[in-house]
Amino acid sequence: MRRDVNFKTIHSTNEKHFDIFFEILNIKEGHLVLDIGGGYGEVAFEFYRRNKDISYHYHLLEPSEFQINKGKDYIQKNTSDHFYNGKVKYINTDFLQFNTDEKYDHIILKMVLQYFTLEEQLVVLKKSKSLLSKNGKITIWRPYLTDYVSEFFPFIILKKDELAYFNQMKNKINFCSEIEFKGLVLSSGLAQNNEDIEPKFVFEYLLDTSARFHPEFKSNIDLYNEWLSLIEKAYLLTDKKTKDIVKFLKTKNGLILNFQRAIYQF
Repeated sequence: MRRDVNFKTIHSTNEKHFDIFFEILNIKEGHLVLDIGGGYGEVAFEFYRRNKDISYHYHLLEPSEFQINKGKDYIQKNTSDHFYNGKVKYINTDFLQFNTDEKYDHIILKMVLQYFTLEEQLVVLKKSKSLLSKNGKITIWRPYLTDYVSEFFPFIILKKDELAYFNQMKNKINFCSEIEFKGLVLSSGLAQNNEDIEPKFVFEYLLDTSARFHPEFKSNIDLYNEWLSLIEKAYLLTDKKTKDIVKFLKTKNGLILNFQRAIYQF
């Protein structure tokens, strides 16, 4: 089944999250940006509407032809002809097969590393590093999976994908804990020691299951309720430290759990 969703909705992303992200990114006049796994152009659009007067070039790399076409339509409808035709370049390929002589001032990895295997994630980080300009930066927005939530959160998402028939995605998603992520960063050469690997910012992510009901479960109430039941059972079996971090609230439309996202920059 093809996944066609609004990530801003299902990821509970708000205006302030993007404001913080762009403050950290600090894209300036003349910069060249590569957005790996940029999907339908969510980040490109959010930056454009906040910075219409800055001249920069944005390369949106996305392996899905469906998402690329959706992005072209979305950006054309919601931005200017100058931005659509002059600032954005759409690259329909997998990053592992991507070849270029360009050097980028910014490389963005927003909620995308998990779609590579752990071995490939290391390759992605090394390759990204090799594509940076002299003062270039890699900015990563990812789930913040500390020890006590590193198993519970992936379980919830993978079960959702399994029940919603995203079988191809289920086989590809590979969330790594913060400890594993730090190991990847060190091995890639982006940092020299653990002290250099701290998030620039950590913010709350409210996983509201009701936001997934229509776009991902296609309003199938039986499958949706099965997912809710699995989440509740798994939560009850977690240890006290996990429950101290992740709160669980039943609502009339589903469940709300609080996790976290982190933004790193190297």
